Amino acid sequence: MITVGRRTRIRPGREADYARIHAQIPDAVHAAIRRAGVERWHIWIDGSTLFHSIDTIVGYARFLEEIGGLGPIDPAWDDIIADLLDDAPDADRILDLVWAMDESGQHGGR
Repeated sequence: MITVGRRTRIRPGREADYARIHAQIPDAVHAAIRRAGVERWHIWIDGSTLFHSIDTIVGYARFLEEIGGLGPIDPAWDDIIADLLDDAPDADRILDLVWAMDESGQHGGR
């Protein structure tokens, strides 16, 4: 299992909309994410900042290749999400792991 952390930002004032809309994603998008190698994906919200923890069996870069290779899955969903997210240069970042505790014990960043 390979875990990646991401940070994205919601456009100001759209936090409640994002939480409501993202409470359940479309079945086709969910199935495509699974097919592309994601085992678990958690999203936490803090103000307008979203923190993602994504567990894949293929790695994040490979997941992006796989999901991109599937073509448009739900263009209407993509448009809704794009309207909610901030696309500023620092709004979408991969987070560096500092510390972890899991079934093998604890360890520092990778």
